[in-house]
Amino acid sequence: MAIYNSASFPPSQLWDFATKLYSSREVEEACLSLQDRRGLDVNLILFCIWVAASGRGILTEDEMTIGIDAGIIWQSQVVGPLRHVRRFLKGPIAPADGRLGAELARVVSESELYSEHMEIQILSEIVVRPATGSFDMQERGQEAATNLLVYLDRMIEDIDNEDRSALLVIWQESFPAANPKYTDLFYPLIAA
Repeated sequence: MAIYNSASFPPSQLWDFATKLYSSREVEEACLSLQDRRGLDVNLILFCIWVAASGRGILTEDEMTIGIDAGIIWQSQVVGPLRHVRRFLKGPIAPADGRLGAELARVVSESELYSEHMEIQILSEIVVRPATGSFDMQERGQEAATNLLVYLDRMIEDIDNEDRSALLVIWQESFPAANPKYTDLFYPLIAA
């Protein structure tokens, strides 16, 4: 029995995009690598890509700032603590009953996913302009790479090739017909 009903959320193109993209095992692994290794917010990564993929182009400075600030607060106060508890419950939890611990782990896991959905909802309300951009996949891919580059520049000191490789997996799943060598984000990786 689920505690939460996802029907309570309004329809969200960002949520639909994010869950479809994240359903790829390679994308999930790349996202978790960036989250665990660099402390990046997976929802912000998916948001940066979705804005461009949906035809909304490059995030403005204000949109990026609002998204990052909202993500930092939500991750530190809600998602992060739930993730910590979920990971803790994966190990032995003696003296607690194992069956009860497993049920608690399930509830916490559902709560964490619910909180991620809430963050996606928050992010989806930041960009209110309609999708009027180009339908060219290369152009949208370049805009997504620009959004990602701005996000990474604000969050980490030096973007390394491991970061670029993980982002490339996510980017290529989103823009399979686009060429990464035409982006500022992936060109250093491709040229190396």
